[in-house]
Amino acid sequence: MNYRFQNLLGASYRGGNAVITQDATLISPVGNRVCVTDLLKSHTLTLPVQASSNVTRIAASPDGTFLLTVDENRRCLFINVPRRAVLHRITFKFPVATLKFSPDGAYIAVATGKLVQIWRSPGFKKEVFAFELVRTLADGEDKVTALEWSPDGNYLLVGSKDLTARLFNVNKVKGVSSKPHLFLGHRDTVIGCFFGVDKKTNRVDKAYTITRDCYIFSWGLSDYSGNGDKIDELRGQNSEPLSPGTPEREAEENLENRGGDNLKKRKIFNDLDGNLREGFLHLGKWELLRKDGFMQAPAKLTACDYHSALDMVVVGFSSGVFGLYQMPDFVCIHLLSISREKITTAVFNRLGNWLAFGCAKLGQLLVWEWRSESYILKQQGHYFDANCVAYSPDSQLLATGADDNKVKVWNAHQVFAF
Repeated sequence: MNYRFQNLLGASYRGGNAVITQDATLISPVGNRVCVTDLLKSHTLTLPVQASSNVTRIAASPDGTFLLTVDENRRCLFINVPRRAVLHRITFKFPVATLKFSPDGAYIAVATGKLVQIWRSPGFKKEVFAFELVRTLADGEDKVTALEWSPDGNYLLVGSKDLTARLFNVNKVKGVSSKPHLFLGHRDTVIGCFFGVDKKTNRVDKAYTITRDCYIFSWGLSDYSGNGDKIDELRGQNSEPLSPGTPEREAEENLENRGGDNLKKRKIFNDLDGNLREGFLHLGKWELLRKDGFMQAPAKLTACDYHSALDMVVVGFSSGVFGLYQMPDFVCIHLLSISREKITTAVFNRLGNWLAFGCAKLGQLLVWEWRSESYILKQQGHYFDANCVAYSPDSQLLATGADDNKVKVWNAHQVFAF
């Protein structure tokens, strides 16, 4: 008998974080599997890939082609979503709190224990060990809980359980300090940290850190003190790339082979001159602009996300309440309750008009359009174990009954409950 897995019914979400790709596809963990929901076509597909235990964290590449899943056993799968196939595998030494692709998809930042590891993103090519460790950031005093790439991929903003956030320069540059900038003053664990971009200059000028005790800190970059005097010091010096094989290293090697030392020095100086005039973010002067409270005590903040184009923040609390705020003035747009259980994931889509929420305890997954205040998707599995199932005569519908005294009718092909 050649049985093959077809689809999974009865649940849309069971914990971990959910992501929405640029093509309006919602990806959510369900136990040791992953569900992919096309929000435009209202169709759900469960990938045939199966992890060794429950999936706790996922991350999608910017184009939505690749997917990273990490389970409770610290085992990571690198999945080709269109082909529904596992390309590579790796096991981390410590539990993974969060992981994200860089904006160009070339690197992956992984928060594992107190460390932040930067790996080169694998591709379609088969290799013995596709994951290449590029750099390890080990300045934290406690477990890392959040991280965010800058829009240009040159910086990482890292939040930790030690009540601090750190701004790292990913690229090593000779003569420039690699010591991170510290954001202090938090009284609880940093749940989320994000970069704010000036819409006129398209440069990072703000940063937001959100803590578990329901506060958001707004940081502003006032100037790049200490950057201007480094131009003469770094004239003619080479910038050290992340590792061999990068486009910058290959370009330098080509120049060396051609004997173009002068061209090489001129190119390097121009690049460094441009970077220094723009300024290194971790060397700049940051100041606390304001500190705002969400006023949800005694509830704790459990999930958050930020949309840089709209400059908006969405937060979820342990009481089942979520809030949508316009920054930097901290104006509350919506404050609504989903359930009485804590919200375990909250995320924007690419355009910022949809919000996705997940409640692990209830198996609840919602996609809400905040402008029209209407649901795009609203699904909830059984609270307790299912104990009976029945197909309709035409095999289009499936009814399930469970110990939670509920009967749900599912579309067998679209995998949606009525």
